[in-house]
Amino acid sequence: MKCAVFPCLGLGDGLIALVLSHNLSRAGHQVDTFHPFMGQMQSLFPDLPILDRPEGVEFLREYDRLFIVYEKLDWMQNIIRHTRELFPEKTTILNPIATPNRDYPFWEEGRFDGNYPFADNLVTYCKESLGIEDPVKENGIELPSHIVKRKYMDRVVIHPTSSRVGKNWMQGQFLDFAKKLEKGGLEPVFILTDKEKLTWPGVEAPRFKDLNAVTEFVAESGWMVGNDSGIGHLASCLGVPTLTICRSEMAANFWRPSWSEGRVIIPPKWIPNLKGLRWRDKKWQHFVPVHRVYREFSKFRESCVLSN
Repeated sequence: MKCAVFPCLGLGDGLIALVLSHNLSRAGHQVDTFHPFMGQMQSLFPDLPILDRPEGVEFLREYDRLFIVYEKLDWMQNIIRHTRELFPEKTTILNPIATPNRDYPFWEEGRFDGNYPFADNLVTYCKESLGIEDPVKENGIELPSHIVKRKYMDRVVIHPTSSRVGKNWMQGQFLDFAKKLEKGGLEPVFILTDKEKLTWPGVEAPRFKDLNAVTEFVAESGWMVGNDSGIGHLASCLGVPTLTICRSEMAANFWRPSWSEGRVIIPPKWIPNLKGLRWRDKKWQHFVPVHRVYREFSKFRESCVLSN
């Protein structure tokens, strides 16, 4: 059977959706995964073709099954509209909703439990809905032989941005946290795009030629700290322990990186979220102080070292 998998736009979205692609491939199916920029990582997924999002919809006729992760952007909405009209019998729409026990529209077939990470939910979906025997949580990523995982144990990758500003811990907090790491004898390294560097003056962040280079750098790092973002998921699926700073427990439960050792820091539950104030939504960063993150990271790092 020839299958197409359509992840959402982000890097983390793509890495998680590849769990589905990988399990379909292991079950003997031919699988193409369509993502707008992860094709540049093709060499890291030798058994899983990753294709650009094409124009038009005629290509959909080539596939026996279509698995679409729901997204509101125009390209995906166009795909959803055409698949539901032209190929409803072979279309499966998966809507990753973090809210536990949320009702789904009748045309969505995926049912996910918001108490567990999305990647784990996909493993359950593969087993219970698709009947795949012994599904795995791996997404098929393979590093080049010259890369040594966690070679630089004192290097802490910091990813201070994400897809939405509201998900981010504040800039000053990340900078103060990095200073604490340096005082503790560690090497913090910020991961920023060229565009992001313009709003982070004074931060010396390495420049990478492509996502493969980023992946290799992250894989050889000892630790990763950041917002709920694609780099966190990348680190996790490479076996790098991650500490994620997240705005809410609900989002943390469903969207946290979940491949390797990980911890999540969230604001206290007692923060009021009354209508008109919405402190928990708008001011959550103020309730996650630097000293708390540093303390939790130190405890996390110590526990990982002891367990190994």
